[in-house]
Amino acid sequence: MSETDALKHEMLEFEARWFRLGGGPSHEIHSRFGMTDRTFFAEMDALMDERRALDHFTPRDTEVIRAVIRRRLWLAS
Repeated sequence: MSETDALKHEMLEFEARWFRLGGGPSHEIHSRFGMTDRTFFAEMDALMDERRALDHFTPRDTEVIRAVIRRRLWLAS
């Protein structure tokens, strides 16, 4: 698994734990991934269009995660 693939997998796993609570906490996103909320959720937005994300989550969970992403991107503006 490439470094990029490993990071994407880790991001999916992280958000799988947090999306029901509105997404991961800002301080954990920064400490774990070295990203701002805006960068993390922009990356997650792109990642949710990839096959690996669609295979990872149910269609309902995918809807909820996309709503969380939109909200967090709006809040990070």
